[in-house]
Amino acid sequence: TFHSICARILRRHGDAVGLSSRFAIYDSADQKTLMKQVLRELNIDAKVYPPQGILGLIDRAKNRGLPVSRIAALGVEEPLRSIATRAALVYQARLRASDAADFGDLLALAVELLEGTEKPPPPGAQLHEPDPVMGLRRRFQHVVVDEYQDTNPVQNRLVELLSGRAELCVVGDDDQAIYGWRGADVSQILGFPERHRGCQIIRLEQNYRSTGHILGCADAVISKNRGRLGKTLWSELGDGEKVRVITAADEREEATLIAGEVAQHIADGEEPGEIAVFYRTHAQSRAIEEAFGKYGLRYAVYGGLRFFDRKEIKDLIAYLRLIVNPRADLDLERVVNTPARGVGKATVERLQTRALVKGVSLWELLCELPDEADAAQLGKAAVKRLVGFRELLRSLQREAEDGDLGHLAHQVLDRTGLREALSREDSVEATTRLENVQEFVGALVEFTEEHPEAGLADYLEQVSLATDADGQGADVGAVTLMTIHSAKGLEFDHVYLTGMEERVFPHARVLDEVQDGTRHDGLEEERRLAYVAVTRARRHLTMTWVCERRLYGQVAVSRPSRFLAGLPPQHAELMGSRNAAARGRPPPRPAPTRAPAWDDDIVYDDGYEQEARHRRARVDDEPAAEPPRRRRPAAEEGIPLYIGMSVHHRKFGEGEVLGWEGAGHNLKLVLRFPGAGTKTILARYCEPA
Repeated sequence: TFHSICARILRRHGDAVGLSSRFAIYDSADQKTLMKQVLRELNIDAKVYPPQGILGLIDRAKNRGLPVSRIAALGVEEPLRSIATRAALVYQARLRASDAADFGDLLALAVELLEGTEKPPPPGAQLHEPDPVMGLRRRFQHVVVDEYQDTNPVQNRLVELLSGRAELCVVGDDDQAIYGWRGADVSQILGFPERHRGCQIIRLEQNYRSTGHILGCADAVISKNRGRLGKTLWSELGDGEKVRVITAADEREEATLIAGEVAQHIADGEEPGEIAVFYRTHAQSRAIEEAFGKYGLRYAVYGGLRFFDRKEIKDLIAYLRLIVNPRADLDLERVVNTPARGVGKATVERLQTRALVKGVSLWELLCELPDEADAAQLGKAAVKRLVGFRELLRSLQREAEDGDLGHLAHQVLDRTGLREALSREDSVEATTRLENVQEFVGALVEFTEEHPEAGLADYLEQVSLATDADGQGADVGAVTLMTIHSAKGLEFDHVYLTGMEERVFPHARVLDEVQDGTRHDGLEEERRLAYVAVTRARRHLTMTWVCERRLYGQVAVSRPSRFLAGLPPQHAELMGSRNAAARGRPPPRPAPTRAPAWDDDIVYDDGYEQEARHRRARVDDEPAAEPPRRRRPAAEEGIPLYIGMSVHHRKFGEGEVLGWEGAGHNLKLVLRFPGAGTKTILARYCEPA
């Protein structure tokens, strides 16, 4: 790896950049401990400026080849910019004083060392002595770099320095550059031919994994990107089955459909390990996990924890359990100092000892405070904090009395400080954790809507039973659930790509950044991510989107992802259900009474539920030009149809095309009408709007 070769270089020659041959390498835990010490030393509140967030800025600077004094160049705003810069300078000084380096230093210092050989020698230097570092730059005859599209600027600089006299070969796929958020820079591979004039470009276009229809859809997705070297994949495996695009009513139907099909695949003898379900964000896994639990399907969450096993979810559940049963000692021990409120491990241990001596639960002991004997054992400062925690729980118990569980969950997040603690840390991981707790709140609200007579205890019981069932041999013969980022490099016979909606995939954050101008290449990276997802499938690929989705605690009416719009009809087919047809955009109002004369031109399918019976239609590519302005029957030859096209119906008004089936006189359009919902209508009764 880059880090290992840099460590070897610095062990031999690190004295030139201030390191001994015995220097220590600080891992993530060591870095966090040191940063906590630095923040205390500078009187910076670690709750307001989390150590992990500042460490993330330091790492970003080092990966871009910037000194930590130039954190401002990352676009960080005040007051974080000044505070992070102060902390970074002290952190870096403490590393040097300890003869230590973090992972970012391994790269940055190796580059600094090698770049030093480019400078002219000082006056009077002994030129007859060979420079060992210069010898290192001349040592290699061949330098080969794999996954070159994932390199960051400092890694690329290292490659250039080590390959000065070597034959350089880089292997990579610019269409799979999906780690920009981690510091990777796709411009390194895109700009390689310009930096190395006359280099030979060898395109490896034969695909040995996927069938022709899957590759056709992959090419349709990625071809919209402008910043790419370009290639056309082909396969000797035949066309295979068409890619399916399924419309479901909501995320529960989406999950139920997938779980039902997966159960059927396994019953038909398919290996569970050859089936995978992908999603853009971790929070989407909740509905899928619940559906798999109902079907008794074993699954493993790849590269992460199951939804209800994630720390932020377990913390929130512990608070809710305490509201129902404050005598649950394990839950109280978990959250009495979560988020940090000055109740340390020693205080908790003394609290446990006092409770054991008195033969009471921890909660009962808290209710007795401030007892003089207990105060003497625990200390006045600790007693004050514990009393504050007790009153917090009591106030939340009072909030629970009105029965509004969604409101209660928001109160827990806000009044305990859990939401604020997650919001303060500016990192992808913190954003994911915040999305997870918002998704939990949404699940709680959904439960109350389905079971209006049930209470908090009922929901917690359901969660406990589901979690227990999930844990029984889940990784043995298991279906894989994972984010698309985790799927890179893997392949499966059956792939389900879920959540193909605008603001889910592509992600809302990326669309907002593009709109406000803070990032211009985010949408292209999202397209590359979609390309990676599609090309993980060997034989069968199913993409799903829903008419409305409850995500992060909010119900939103959805639009199909732009990544679906250009899928060629010769490679993909559209499917839907009656449940999906009932979900219009905006949320449907009662449909107008149909006149008898129109009965014959409205055709409904039977729906699928668990039997997965689908209406099949085609997905066409985007038109080369706008449809003609004058109104003509939509079925008339020569007028292109495409998803998102506006058409007019005499009764329902203007609608949006979601798909179609049939041809000629029997062509039927799947249309969504404001106020009337989604309907399937013979095309001869519609005109281009």
